[in-house]
Amino acid sequence: MRLLRPLISDDQGNLHPQLKALERYLLRNPENADTVVSWVRRSPMARLVHDMATGHFPISLRAIAEHPATGATGYLAALLMESGVVPTENFDRIRLEVWEEEHFASLPNPINRSLLKQYAAWIVNPRFADVAHLSTKDESLRHRGSKAHLIAVAELLGTLDDLDLDLGTLPQRTFDDYVATRGRAGKQLTPFIRWAHTQGLTRLRSEYQKSVVGTSGTSDDERWAWAKDLLTTEDIGLCVRVGGLLSLIYGTALTRVVSLRRDAVKLDGDSTYLSLGTEPIKLPEAFGSLVRRLLDAEPALLHDDNIWLFKGRRAGRHLTTATIRGPLARRGINLRAARNVALMNLARDLPPSVLAELLGISIYAAERWSTHSGHDWTDYPRVRISTEPGTESIQDCIQNTSAKL
Repeated sequence: MRLLRPLISDDQGNLHPQLKALERYLLRNPENADTVVSWVRRSPMARLVHDMATGHFPISLRAIAEHPATGATGYLAALLMESGVVPTENFDRIRLEVWEEEHFASLPNPINRSLLKQYAAWIVNPRFADVAHLSTKDESLRHRGSKAHLIAVAELLGTLDDLDLDLGTLPQRTFDDYVATRGRAGKQLTPFIRWAHTQGLTRLRSEYQKSVVGTSGTSDDERWAWAKDLLTTEDIGLCVRVGGLLSLIYGTALTRVVSLRRDAVKLDGDSTYLSLGTEPIKLPEAFGSLVRRLLDAEPALLHDDNIWLFKGRRAGRHLTTATIRGPLARRGINLRAARNVALMNLARDLPPSVLAELLGISIYAAERWSTHSGHDWTDYPRVRISTEPGTESIQDCIQNTSAKL
């Protein structure tokens, strides 16, 4: 209280009424007192809070987004939302919109500026549709990717100006050559070209690059050996072990793993169920025990929300994928290759529609994995509803994937 009260008061000692909620939020857990004191004394954002109290800095997420982007600015934005000082919004979307205004204003052609604003508003920005900072994705990666995508589109439009062309007069062959010489930036143009086509602005064709599924030499036996290691070792963090096992056993992408909410886990006696998609999966007993331990783990943070299963150190945020991927890679676990093996095996045992429901992936992704597995599921309705003796249930199929643990 002694440190916080001056922080949220003006130079005459008058408490700012809107910031009192922040004080209550930071003081609600006495066990976090040392962490709060450290933040007040060391973080440059704490000084920004005082500027808000004195009226020298607006109390808004947009004002914070206009500040140079750092982890500290994102943390302050999350604190203000968690405490109720400002309405909850998706801060990464706000940051992107602030950047767009500045970047688009630098473009010399007003037609290009208008086109990019329209495209960003209709296609790019709505991708940040999750409520507030409680996102279901690692939005920082999406934020950087969106900026790179818009830069690539702006460069294309600028090149057309130099050639005295536009999207309607650009020859397909010239566009193909442009894409081929731009590497990754060229491949990023496909969503924009397809959108422009729907708007009647161009007749150009642009295709997404097909991904090639590979296992990099990883065998199914090696995958299960890694899984057994993560079940028993105590050398790495519990969140790393649980996250790694979800990828190794069920082929779950780390971006999906870290965004799992606590309510995705259901406990029924000694049984543990996890919902990756629309239907819960019963976890093997040893794995379920680790998930229960993770539920009980409470790191000392500035916040005590119970939303995320993999709770991050920033208020309202889950862990980043790097927090899990790094320790696994150092342990020699090729997670990407193991995920491919897991999904290939599951697609061989389960029809695409069921695979999509259980794992929370799109039906298109499930169908691709089914094709890669070489299994023909034209009779899958019979498999799903059959009650004939000897026919495995869907839960039996998914349980068999972890029988080697």
